[in-house]
Amino acid sequence: MLSRQVVIALLTGLLAGHAVAAPMPMPMKVARSEVAQRSPEPLETIPVYVRAVNTIPAEEATKAPNGVIVPYKRAVNTVPEEEATKAPNGVIQPYKRAVNTIPAEEATKAPNGVIEPYRRAVNQIPEEEATKAPNGVIQPYKRAVNTIPAEEATKAPNGVIVPYRRRAVNTIPAEEATKAPNGVIVPYRRAVNTVPEEEATKAPNGVIQPYRKRAVNTIPAEEATKAPNGVIEPYRRRAVNTIPAEEATKAPNGVIVPY
Repeated sequence: MLSRQVVIALLTGLLAGHAVAAPMPMPMKVARSEVAQRSPEPLETIPVYVRAVNTIPAEEATKAPNGVIVPYKRAVNTVPEEEATKAPNGVIQPYKRAVNTIPAEEATKAPNGVIEPYRRAVNQIPEEEATKAPNGVIQPYKRAVNTIPAEEATKAPNGVIVPYRRRAVNTIPAEEATKAPNGVIVPYRRAVNTVPEEEATKAPNGVIQPYRKRAVNTIPAEEATKAPNGVIEPYRRRAVNTIPAEEATKAPNGVIVPY
């Protein structure tokens, strides 16, 4: 029989062999391969935004609909001058009118550019009945029925007959002025002027207040001025065009820049 020490030694050697023979994890292998293959040189710079270079002569008009500068080519009109033309999408083409194939004695209409007969609505309601046609459809005109006693006043603002409420009762003495902006009679209170008589006043919302003096023009008379918000200020001259005449320009905010 083997001794206890020999058995322990054999088991230890067996377990150690399994541990050494175990496969290496995949991330560790990839990391080691990348470290082994990576070059010490710096990586190339990735361009994020590259402006388009204009290689077209300056005297030619250009456009860049998708960010690529290309020459601006106008549409060539190959249609004879005596024919009418149209260009809805920038392409010149003959203008074809709708042909009327309906007899001349029939009324026509063309709401969408297509000529078609004009069909009138047929009135199937007896002649003795009143009719209406708000949307082009003939229908009987139904009057509102008055169920209110004849001795009461009525009104019909929306076509419905309702009693007319009596006017507001004036309980204010006759010698006082009154007003009724919302149908309720109230005393008319005048605004009290507490501004000295020698000062000009105004009352835009019914409140008397001093009229602020006009802005003083301290700009020399030979200079043009403007006052958009009530403050007098010099009128800046128009932008000077320093761009060559052969280049197209634009001025979206009043500043002349190349187009």
